Amino acid sequence: MAHKKLSILISFFVLSIFFLDVSRAVDVKRSPSFDCSGDISISQKVICDSAYLSSLDFELSTHIDGLRQLLTRTQYLVEARTFVEKRVECGGDVGCLTQIYESRLWRVRSRVNDLNPVEGSWVNDEHASISIVKIASKYRLIGTSPGPIEAYCNDEASKVISRSVQFDKWDMRKNGFNYAWSDTCVWIVRIVDNQLNINITQECIEEDGFFAGDFRKGESSDLAYVCFEQ
Repeated sequence: MAHKKLSILISFFVLSIFFLDVSRAVDVKRSPSFDCSGDISISQKVICDSAYLSSLDFELSTHIDGLRQLLTRTQYLVEARTFVEKRVECGGDVGCLTQIYESRLWRVRSRVNDLNPVEGSWVNDEHASISIVKIASKYRLIGTSPGPIEAYCNDEASKVISRSVQFDKWDMRKNGFNYAWSDTCVWIVRIVDNQLNINITQECIEEDGFFAGDFRKGESSDLAYVCFEQ
């Protein structure tokens, strides 16, 4: 009986250590690649205070070795210096830091072949843009649209429609994913003929319709030509 109790206690101790290590691992993943307690810049202080920016910085650091194998030492140093300069220019602007980190992370991961085909920046002729990026074990989708293209091209006042969500990597498949915004509203995102296609269920609100259709690879800035064709 005593031996059985001892075995139970040992098992409990081992499990406790295991879960403690897991929780510490999660904490490490949330920490940026630099020492937050040292003499750091304004932008680095903002990163340390933000769980999301910290996870971006950590995720980026995990791909550095792979990038070094692809570039010459000079190429790597130039890219690294350029990125740091952009980070310094952002200062304490969280939006600016998020943009340069997400862009840098996507470009690095595309080089080391660690991308899902759905990831990246996508645009369509309704002037909606979609950004999908993987951060650690999560994916983040950001969609923006100023509404009707006619209003955008004529500089008419129109509110920006946006959608933002973070979902687990297990929801992602090789050719797309489904995401339920509510019990009735679902986006079906698929890669079809090298285009990103979004279908939405009828139960979604009317504004979601601006994000339905086919998207091509590109940045929001690529859409200026649409107005010239009107």
